[in-house]
Amino acid sequence: MNIPNILSLSRIALMPAIIFCLKEEKTLPLLILMLLAVATDYFDGFLARKLGKISSLGKILDPLADKICLDSMVFALSLWRNFPWWATGLIILRDALILAGGFLMINKTKKIPVSNWPGKFAVTFLSAAIFLYVLNWQPWGLYLLYFSLLLILVSGIIYLRTPWFQSLRENIEK
Repeated sequence: MNIPNILSLSRIALMPAIIFCLKEEKTLPLLILMLLAVATDYFDGFLARKLGKISSLGKILDPLADKICLDSMVFALSLWRNFPWWATGLIILRDALILAGGFLMINKTKKIPVSNWPGKFAVTFLSAAIFLYVLNWQPWGLYLLYFSLLLILVSGIIYLRTPWFQSLRENIEK
């Protein structure tokens, strides 16, 4: 356990308070907690690289924390802020497929998969859409949601065409 991994865990630990503030419409504390969560996401990676603390646990924990946070938020926003349920379903399904594929890859190849740049941009735009839904700034939140879903699709297509995914598929078929 190191500082970057503790930051990833703290991001998950912030979620109950974030969800509570969203439900109770406590906008200022909600935004502060969300910014704190975003800061932990930035600093866990930054410190891991800067301090030479990149670990196998961190490579799994950071994206897992991201998925837990984003999926929790889109579910809560669907309950209380008119975030489209169909988008929530797609986002959660995508994350479940990524986790399943990632664990399968680790099991078969002993390598930890990394996200591609369109995927990182997709999550950035999805996070911005979530902020706009929190603030009830529509239709801008919906526009960013559509754009992030387009980037998710592009990321998925690129991901499926990578050589390591092709070799994983071949290993599974054997």
